[in-house]
Amino acid sequence: MRGALVAALVACLAALTAMHCRAGTIAGFELLDLDGALVAWKSRVTGGAPRVTYAITAAEATFDGARNCSGIVPIDNMLAHSRLTRASFEAEVRAAFDLWQQAVNIEFVEAANAVNADILIGAQKRPIGRAFTNIDYKPEHGPVRAIERSVICFNPERAWKIGFDGNLDAYDLRYTMAHEIGHAIGLDHPSPSGQLMSFRYEELFRALQPGDLEGAANIYGLRAHAAK
Repeated sequence: MRGALVAALVACLAALTAMHCRAGTIAGFELLDLDGALVAWKSRVTGGAPRVTYAITAAEATFDGARNCSGIVPIDNMLAHSRLTRASFEAEVRAAFDLWQQAVNIEFVEAANAVNADILIGAQKRPIGRAFTNIDYKPEHGPVRAIERSVICFNPERAWKIGFDGNLDAYDLRYTMAHEIGHAIGLDHPSPSGQLMSFRYEELFRALQPGDLEGAANIYGLRAHAAK
């Protein structure tokens, strides 16, 4: 599995001279390029699916040099602003991780301690935009670098909701979270619309689209039942 992943990504990079590996954009996906290399979570067990932990931050945290999410805080004020409960937020976060886990060879487990989580989730300390993801990766050479940690941050001053109601000024949490998880595992924006990883928020679908699945499968492979 790991050898196939590296071989596929190396072939993609070798075939193109552009900064991004755009071979998949016709099919609706694009792999994330950071400083001239692709990034991916790597399994700690040879041949196994990567096991990635996640947690919602319980304390303020700063990340010097981060392109996005340079500072995060707990989500309490964010939830109060949108009149959401913590239980509902946690359920939507889990549902978003399940969208990817049920289709792709990657496992997401809630961390017992947020300090050690691979993916840390919080509200932006300095609100901007809607939501962002920052990725730290190992300073290694080669076409694929191992992700060390991802941080997902939400703007606490924006309106958030659960479900679609036609109001595009308030974003659905599950949709947004699943989109940011896509970045956190190595996917970029392929297009303005049509895929969950597209950069325009739409209320047309709440599940992964063919391009999303193909992009993640290029990195991690599909689960056996999803590949049939």
